[in-house]
Amino acid sequence: MSGYSGSSAPGNMSSGEGHTTVVGLNSRLSGKDEEVLCGVMCPCSRIGVATRPMRDGARIMRQKCVEQRLNAMNESSIAQFGAPTEYRPEVAYDMSPKPPAPPVPIMSEEDSLAPHNSMVRWIIDNWPGGMKGYRAGKDAGLEQIRRPDVVIVQDPTQPPVQSNIKTVVEMKFEDEYRDRQRDAYVRIAGGDKKVVTLRPADCGCRNEDPDEKPAQSTQTQSDAEEIFGLGSGGANQALPPQPPNGPVVFPGYAIP
Repeated sequence: MSGYSGSSAPGNMSSGEGHTTVVGLNSRLSGKDEEVLCGVMCPCSRIGVATRPMRDGARIMRQKCVEQRLNAMNESSIAQFGAPTEYRPEVAYDMSPKPPAPPVPIMSEEDSLAPHNSMVRWIIDNWPGGMKGYRAGKDAGLEQIRRPDVVIVQDPTQPPVQSNIKTVVEMKFEDEYRDRQRDAYVRIAGGDKKVVTLRPADCGCRNEDPDEKPAQSTQTQSDAEEIFGLGSGGANQALPPQPPNGPVVFPGYAIP
């Protein structure tokens, strides 16, 4: 995403796909946040984004689907209202500052409100020892970079630093938290009460189209795979998401 400017887009957001009934969600999410994120989670749970075939077969990347839909929603908001939404997908954080210093979001040099578009390049240019140093730290089990699924900011005109974070949301489809993952998100958010786990069951997701073929596998990338853009069989090149029927409709925004 690029070109962030202005403040939060006006208007009431409501799901346009008719597949979401929010049930029993954690009260840490506002009603608006529930509507927006469930409106993304349900179609991504059914469809996802397929990778190109590899030696171990194609993979369905549901988090990639969430990222693409929220990115499109932000671009649409900028085009219509001159402002992004407060939902920032896949922002990577440098975890190396020692507490109590907070983790630092890794943003584009050209746009302080947009995530850096290449973690490999950022690591080569900025990490002590470059890629070799990063891999050595990874092998040693050091906490280096984490990338939550969604960060909700309080002020969309400011970067997603800890003081501007409203909620860190982890979208869990069928996978579970990996080692130390949630602890890292608590540190990014600045407190346990600012971290929320969202699952399809929380949103009442269901497949209402009998002709729609649901995705059969989940996103199983490790943090290293996400950061380096690699899967078990090589580079994962995600195909564009396939809309269910007709245009993809986001809460408050129609994307052709």
